Amino acid sequence: MKFQKILKILLFVIFDLFVFVFCGIYMMGYDDFYDKSQGEYFSLSSMKTEYKMVWIFYNFWIVLNCVLLFYIIYRYYRKMTSK
Repeated sequence: MKFQKILKILLFVIFDLFVFVFCGIYMMGYDDFYDKSQGEYFSLSSMKTEYKMVWIFYNFWIVLNCVLLFYIIYRYYRKMTSK
């Protein structure tokens, strides 16, 4: 049972890192083709729609990771205080 739990956690971490790598590599396209005349660097007005979607998803993913981390810390705290 413990091996399966560790495997699930490991797969989740790998998937999480894969999402960050995907977003980072995809945003390299924005970096390569950035044009100063379209607006300030990394402003939504200077991005094509596809880069906007990836950038917004990337920020959402960071918030989701923070919420999950706080939930894990909360569960650990509750487990420790109930003993």
